[in-house]
Order: sequence, then C-alpha cells, then structure tokens
Amino acid sequence: MKIIRILISVLVLLVTCFIAEAQMSNKELKKELKAKVERNCKRTAKGLKKEGWKEMPGKLPLEKQIQEGRYAELDEDEKGEKLYFTSTHRAIGGNYSAAKKIANDRARSELAAQVASTISELIKNKLSSTDYGEQDIETIDEFISANKNLVSVSLSGVYPIVEIFRERDKKVEVQVMVKVNATNALNAAKNALYDKLYQQSVDLAKELDQLLTY
Repeated sequence: MKIIRILISVLVLLVTCFIAEAQMSNKELKKELKAKVERNCKRTAKGLKKEGWKEMPGKLPLEKQIQEGRYAELDEDEKGEKLYFTSTHRAIGGNYSAAKKIANDRARSELAAQVASTISELIKNKLSSTDYGEQDIETIDEFISANKNLVSVSLSGVYPIVEIFRERDKKVEVQVMVKVNATNALNAAKNALYDKLYQQSVDLAKELDQLLTY
C-alpha cells in the first residue's frame, strides 16, 4: 500500500511538472511570436515610410497601425477560428477624403465577400452530414451568391485599423485596413439572408437556419 502511495505521489509530481513546463513553453512561444511580429512590423513600417507613406495627425504612428493590423489577422478565438475578417485596399483621389472613401468602400465590399464565401463554405461542409438534398444546398448557395448586397448591408462594427496616405503626382493615395468581428458578421449576415429567403421559401429558410448552427 505504501509503495502504491509513493507511486501515486511520483505520478502527481510528474504530471504537475509536465503541466508547468507546458505552460512555460506556451508563454515562451507567445512571447517569441509577439517579438517576431513586432520585428516584422518594424521592417514593414520602415519600408512604407521609404515609399512615402505616413499617418494623418492624430492617428496612431504608422508602425503601431501595422502592428494592430497584423494582430487582427492573427487573432483566434478559443476554437482556433479567426477572430476577425480583415481587408486592405488602396485608392487614389483628388483629395484625402475622396481617396479614403473609395478605399473604405472597396475594403467593406471585400469583407462582405469574405463573409458570404465563408457562409457558402460552411453550408457545403454540412452536405455530407445532413439529410438535405444536394439540390436544396445548391439553391441556397446560389441565393447567397446572388444576394451579397444583403451581406454588405448587414455588416456593422467595421473598424479601421490602418489609415495611411502619400501624395503622388498632385493626387492623394490612401491605404486602409479594416476589420470586423467574424462571429458578429456571420450572425448578422445569416439573419439578413434568412429573412430574405423566408419570403421566397419557408422550407429553404429553415434549412439555412439549421445548416448554419453558429
């Protein structure tokens, strides 16, 4: 009995040490990753400055903006899924405001395309694990492709991360990067698509709701 107690104590000690070592390794990996990202962002910012890019007064320093953008691209939730959808675009205009608006509109449009594409992919992935007919799934997918404007309109909480500019040939070029919470965007798009599809087919709308279980 005494030997069993000793063995159990040794086992508990080994497990404790293993957990502590794993936690330390994770911390070291995160610290190393952060340092690597920061170094990369410094190089990127330096290159952009050489190309004439700069931030508007009152905005975060260029290097910090690049860093925030990189983290938005890398951030994941507890399931390992991307936390944000991000999009970067440039535009040239006669003045800063005009170029910024074009770049923002393009970035927002791309976000909507990413959301719609993700929804379509989620639906296709459910094909093998549901009793729904392949034709129904294709019909829903076609509906989503034809109604990307609904996804775009449903987007809210789109935040700017990067906003820099440079002057070229008496015009202004603006580069923006925006992000939106992936879960919120997918839910809002699903609700908008469901309401529209419900007007055409109650059954297909219900299938859409059941296929997208997030």
